[in-house]
Amino acid sequence: MEFIQLAFEALKERKLRASLTIFMVIIGSALLVAVNGISNGTKHYIEGEFNKFGTNLIVVTKKGTSDFKIKDWMVDEIKELDGVLDVAPFIEQTAVIYSRGKTRSVIIEGLDQTKLKYILPNIEIEEGTFVSEYDSVGILLGHQIAYSGPDEIFAWVGRTVQLAYTRYTETGETETVKKSFIVRGVLKYYGSFFIPVDQVAWISLRAADNLFNKKGEYDGLYVITKDPSFNDQIMDYIKDKYDVDVLSPQSIKRIVDNVMNTITFFISSISAVSLLVASIGIITTLYTSMLERIREIGILKAIGYKSYHILKLFLYEATIIGILGGTLGLGMGVLLAYVLKALYFAEVPFIQPTFDVSTLISTWILAAGLSLISGIYPAWRASKLDPVVALKYE
Repeated sequence: MEFIQLAFEALKERKLRASLTIFMVIIGSALLVAVNGISNGTKHYIEGEFNKFGTNLIVVTKKGTSDFKIKDWMVDEIKELDGVLDVAPFIEQTAVIYSRGKTRSVIIEGLDQTKLKYILPNIEIEEGTFVSEYDSVGILLGHQIAYSGPDEIFAWVGRTVQLAYTRYTETGETETVKKSFIVRGVLKYYGSFFIPVDQVAWISLRAADNLFNKKGEYDGLYVITKDPSFNDQIMDYIKDKYDVDVLSPQSIKRIVDNVMNTITFFISSISAVSLLVASIGIITTLYTSMLERIREIGILKAIGYKSYHILKLFLYEATIIGILGGTLGLGMGVLLAYVLKALYFAEVPFIQPTFDVSTLISTWILAAGLSLISGIYPAWRASKLDPVVALKYE
């Protein structure tokens, strides 16, 4: 305790220099904490978004330039693959929906709605029911379609709405196709931002085939596997055999995670450089302190202090700088993360800084450890001073 008191007194005698050195450690620690907080918040948000979709889901879609057609024969072949639980073909197209004189642009998806539980495990009906596969006039509305605003209803269960879209005829002319549907159900808010589930209206696959004149051709398939471990091998098989695009929410998540980890590592490395700069500041501060206190060190040695006592004294000073800077840096880092969020991510309210205890502890240990290491050389130099020479030093 006496050595700690001496170390504090030595730092207090040089308040400005010690304060600036501690501030350098604070800045380095704060940057690391803030960057990791925003990065973790973004990763947690992305993970939450992808967890809203089935982990054992593969999405097969047509290639933009390919003439390959997805039809029932392909559905039957994929169903026979080992590891495949079910296959749900879908038809998807944008259209305009009319209700009580108001219009909205929506995504229409024709799908066997008994299989929605595999694709969107957390999906729930707010009112009404799902649309039967044999229902040619029923429609299921996403939450944001049913509501024009927080308290304003665009269309509700039992009401008639009209879908319209424009297509080319065989002669090359355009025509507008319209058809009326009855709202069978409205979904609860799902809150997915990667795939706009709340802005999709579902009809039966048969109704979509007739409405969009697909003649048995599908826009894509939802392949439900028995377990996520089958995903990769089934995706590889489909890619090799058919001229289609294949992806899964989990494979996209892996790519996004890798990108996020790379960006976080890069930014954290830059932030860590500021801690290294602070370390150089600690070396400079303590070395200068040692030069200013040569006579004092000589007196201490003359009254019985050993070399290791002087070594401990300077190392305590370095450790105090690191502990104070690291501790204050953690608090400032949390505050800085929210400041950066408000400045640069104000339009993305669903991403909030998230802080892991392990990250905070490791940052604190890094700040204290680097400070201790930085104090070794000045402490060693001070401990090796000859007391006779030091007493004569002016």
